[in-house]
Amino acid sequence: MKRILFAGLLVVLIAGCSTFGDSKKDQVVDTKFMGGELKISYTWGGELKSVESSGTGKVVSNSPGAVDEAYIVATLRARQQIAEFMRLDLDSEKFKKSVFESLQEAENESRQAVTNNVKSKIATTVQEDIRQKASTILRGTYVSDKVYDSNTKTVKVTVRFTPEDLAMSKKMNRLMGN
Repeated sequence: MKRILFAGLLVVLIAGCSTFGDSKKDQVVDTKFMGGELKISYTWGGELKSVESSGTGKVVSNSPGAVDEAYIVATLRARQQIAEFMRLDLDSEKFKKSVFESLQEAENESRQAVTNNVKSKIATTVQEDIRQKASTILRGTYVSDKVYDSNTKTVKVTVRFTPEDLAMSKKMNRLMGN
């Protein structure tokens, strides 16, 4: 009886440890750039999960299409931030330093030690992944959120890219015959 109980406990402990190890690699870490207007999300394995950018636009008149025009301006600004980020910040040391610091903060929250060499490797992997997918990211962004503030007469638009959404979009295009 004790052997069965011990074997059952051993199986539970082994399963618990292996689940914990996998969840660390799948844990998502966020790094913000451009004053927090651009957010890159990735896993501890270095896999890109999403790119989000926010832009604002001012409603300048009382015409019926003024709010829609402000949404268009805000959307273009958000996409422009992604393009500027890829052109200016992606290849800089600032990018690796920001990712490294985000990984350090995530490590402190999870209380699991990761070497600096591993953090540097993750930063490089994320950097390469974004560089390789640059044109796909720019073409694959979509408006995920938009808000109109009537008090300040401004709109805020968030555009987003995720590899999963892009794959779904491609699948839908194939199904529709495009």
